[in-house]
Order: sequence, then structure tokens, then C-alpha cells
Amino acid sequence: MRLPLLALVSILAAGSAPLFADNIPYANVGQLAPDQNFTATATGSVTAYFYSSDAGDEDKIILWDKTSGKMTAPSLDNHTSAVGSSVSLSVTAGDSLVFIIDNISTGQYFSSVGYFGDPSPANYNDDGYNHAYSTPYSGGVSGIPSGTYVGMEDLPVTGLKPLTGSDLDYNDDNFIFTNVTASPTPEPSSFVLFGTGLIGAAGALRRKFVR
Repeated sequence: MRLPLLALVSILAAGSAPLFADNIPYANVGQLAPDQNFTATATGSVTAYFYSSDAGDEDKIILWDKTSGKMTAPSLDNHTSAVGSSVSLSVTAGDSLVFIIDNISTGQYFSSVGYFGDPSPANYNDDGYNHAYSTPYSGGVSGIPSGTYVGMEDLPVTGLKPLTGSDLDYNDDNFIFTNVTASPTPEPSSFVLFGTGLIGAAGALRRKFVR
């Protein structure tokens, strides 16, 4: 198909611009980001690269392999780390991973795992909400490979309606992770429906055999 001259000029002017942009930053500011499960894609190392920060508080990140119990020391200070600085954790394929923000300024911890608003200090989440937004990252920043972008919120959510405490912009501390697979966490209603379906199926089988 022949293109109009103006359309052709526009395409040439665009040069090597990507056809699809990564979903960075988080678009739904003020709303909790969808919960994600993070797992190690392959046996080896998971590496976090410092991407950017917009936080006034001083923060560091901790990588926690919840399956093995191993974790890194707090690192990649958001006020002193150079873009592309990294920290790694050895993992086994399929290990469950949690990413933790250590807010040095307030002494609080927040993580990539939500607990429906119930504080869980034992799991490094002092307000119980999800503090991580993730999306694929295709590259573009020198020194940082493609991987999974994780933007983290470093302030506590003290109320949702109206939102208080945090602004939920998920851009306070931002990292690119390699060797990580992110998948949506099923909503509680999904488990209820699944359980209801199993009960219904069991009842149908029982009626069949009773007859």
C-alpha cells in the first residue's frame, strides 16, 4: 500500500522510536497498585539495578528470597546510589521473592506483598498494603538491561477513603530486576468462586452416585 507523503515523512522523522512505550511511571496515582507475585525465573542470581528516586526520605532496598530465607543487607541508598548501581541475591528457579523498602528516615519497612491492610511486621510490611508497582522494562537506560521495572512507595497508607499518609505514586524508589517473573496475585473473590465451584462439583458427583 502506498503511503501519503506526509505519513511517510512522519515515519522517517520518528527514527528508531519504539512502537510501544513501557508503562512507566505508574498511571493510577492515588490508587493501590495490583498485587503481584514475584518468583525467580531461573537458578542463578536476581539482580536489582537502581533506576531512579523521587523520595525525600532516605531509603534502601532489601531483596528477600522467602523460599530459602536468604536476604541482602539494605543497599542502593536512594540519595547516594548512581543509576545502574546494583545488588544481587543467589536464587533457585521458582523461589518466592519479596522486595522490601527500608525507610531509614522513619524506621519503617514496606514490601511488595500486601496483607489486605493488616500490618505484618514479621513480613517487613508495617501497614499491610502493597508498596510495589511492576511492569516489563524493555531497556533504554545505559548500564541497565531489560527486565522487570518495580516502582516502590516509601510512605505508609493510614487511610484509603480518603487516601491519607501516602500519595501512592509508586515512584519513590525505582529499580529494574533481572531474572524475575511477575504474575498477578489472585483476588480473594477468585478463591471464593473457585471453592464454590469445587463444592458444587462435589455435590453433583454425590447426587450422581446416590442415584
